[in-house]
Amino acid sequence: MSYGTLARWERVSPARRPSAARSAPTRPHLVVAAMGCAGGMVMLDQTVVAVALDPVARSLGFTTFAMHAVVLVYSLAMAAFTPVGGMASRRFGLLRTFRCGTAVFMVASGLCGLAPGGDAAEAYLLTARAVQGMGAALMLPVATTLIADVYEERERGRALAVYAGLAQILFVMGPVVGAVLVVFFGWRSVFLVNVPVGALTLWVIGRARVRKEAGSGTLTVGQPLAVILSLGLLVWGLYQCGVWGVTDPRTLTALVMGTLGLALTVRFLLRSPEPLVDLRLLLIRPYAVEVALTFLVQAAQLIVVVHGTLFLRQALHLSLPAIGTALIPLVASLTTGTFLSGYLLDRFRSIRVPVLLGLTAATSGAVACSAALPTGEYRWLVPGMILAGLGMGLPVPALSAEMMRAVPAARRPDASVVRQTFRQLGGAIGLASAGAVVLAINGDAADRAGIVSAGATPGAFVVASCALGVALLLAAVALPKRGATAPPDTP
Repeated sequence: MSYGTLARWERVSPARRPSAARSAPTRPHLVVAAMGCAGGMVMLDQTVVAVALDPVARSLGFTTFAMHAVVLVYSLAMAAFTPVGGMASRRFGLLRTFRCGTAVFMVASGLCGLAPGGDAAEAYLLTARAVQGMGAALMLPVATTLIADVYEERERGRALAVYAGLAQILFVMGPVVGAVLVVFFGWRSVFLVNVPVGALTLWVIGRARVRKEAGSGTLTVGQPLAVILSLGLLVWGLYQCGVWGVTDPRTLTALVMGTLGLALTVRFLLRSPEPLVDLRLLLIRPYAVEVALTFLVQAAQLIVVVHGTLFLRQALHLSLPAIGTALIPLVASLTTGTFLSGYLLDRFRSIRVPVLLGLTAATSGAVACSAALPTGEYRWLVPGMILAGLGMGLPVPALSAEMMRAVPAARRPDASVVRQTFRQLGGAIGLASAGAVVLAINGDAADRAGIVSAGATPGAFVVASCALGVALLLAAVALPKRGATAPPDTP
């Protein structure tokens, strides 16, 4: 075939090309790149937005309540919609669900960056953040499954490690990236930067040539609505404890109705032949213990990242570039712990080693930070930050691996959805609990000004220390004494 003929053939419409050309092989490395971009956006959001919270509050005139809610509604939306992401992937396929989630996240990020000033600012930004969390919930549950589907088993572990590594690198870069963006382009840029990254993700996954699988299953409205309303009411009531007081009738009404609604929702899900999230997996004891530990670690991690960042900015009055540098000991040690976790699990063949070692370090670090905060000196915070970060990084990868071992192979996709749901719910409940304590300690004038006082921040770290302490006690009592968890033969 001559060069001219080949060039003309390349310009022919795809519909007129031979079928062999239309069914080009999948490019697995591009799938990993796309998933890394998506996971990186979500990981980056945790640290970048934390750095931008004070500028956002000052620019839009937010109270402390609204400032916390910028992170809280995002985490809560992720927790509530992660099961919806699992249901959508079964109904429409993994690829369509991932593309939809990326597009929603990208558009919602752009809307966050365009938040207006004035009285409408709070409702507008919180709504956009909730939609952003919905998009993340559609992306994350399918990312690892997509990678697993396009790689052979012998290459799968390395591919998943590369994916996790890309996300972790962006997580570490988050404080510095957030500080640079806010200083040079304003706080809106921390949201707007997701638009080109999201567009790049969609372009890369399109070039990856992933085959579209036929969907199966059904979509229901009742189950998602019940989950969203019950979780939202419970978390809102928990957070309002700091505003109204624990014994206030409004607080008690919200907590009782949220708890009752959640109990009825659980009953609804357990009785459904096609549940939104398969809670019956929690009847497998090792899996249930590992889910509970993941919940508690995520609760503490979000508290430390958000309230630690606010303390550096509002109590120590560090500049934004200085905050980016000051957070490096925390996020770098957290990433180091994440990578060490798998090595320790393989080396000792026991989940107890990385989990107990990590939770001991994390609890000690959180307590050390709680004690150092009243001094108002950054240097005394560094040892606690390193211990807490390293300790919180160690348990989660080992727990993730063992959770997948603890369930039958056929139920692992559902187990992944349950794990992600409880992990994000842990972050939301942890942040709501710490926020309630901070609001109860904080003065009214500080609340109205959107400032967390130096005296209130230790309360948030005490909540994180308690969550890690409970996790350590649970791990010591309930984790298997020897070896790794073996997958059961029956559900």
